[in-house]
Amino acid sequence: MLTVIDTNVLVSALLSRQGGCARILSMALRGDILLCYDYRILCEYRAVLERPKFGFTKGEINALLDWIEYSGRSVLPDPVNEPFVDESD
Repeated sequence: MLTVIDTNVLVSALLSRQGGCARILSMALRGDILLCYDYRILCEYRAVLERPKFGFTKGEINALLDWIEYSGRSVLPDPVNEPFVDESD
């Protein structure tokens, strides 16, 4: 199954080995699901994981992102041609 992991899910999985987020990451590590990524989400993962409050080292972050690139699938999403409408505007 092809899957994109939201940044919040990834961080939650790394901070707690319990719960649904950790199970999703475990499935990816076992190869039960295939992580899909593009340049933008890898940049977002890095920016969030580098926040000092999480305490991840550069080496840990690099190892995780390298693993995602090595074992996952790079995708190029199709552009969305529909305008975004914010109902609160």
